[in-house]
Amino acid sequence: MLEEAITEWRQAALAEGLREGERMLLRRLAARRFGALAGDALGALLAGEQDAERLAELGDLVVDCESAEELLRQGRSVLAGEG
Repeated sequence: MLEEAITEWRQAALAEGLREGERMLLRRLAARRFGALAGDALGALLAGEQDAERLAELGDLVVDCESAEELLRQGRSVLAGEG
């Protein structure tokens, strides 16, 4: 029982670390493509986001969008479950 709880805790901690790394990478890519303000804005939008599929969709948006405004607008939509 205790061993199972420790294993579950360890897996949750690893998943959180992975998601944090994904959020940091998306912020960095947005900043590189659209400037530091866009990276900061995207970082604020992503704070605490845990859904891997939504993070992947946002990664696609960093590549596909033509402007920071478009990225942030579509990013909000994805995070709201509308994308």
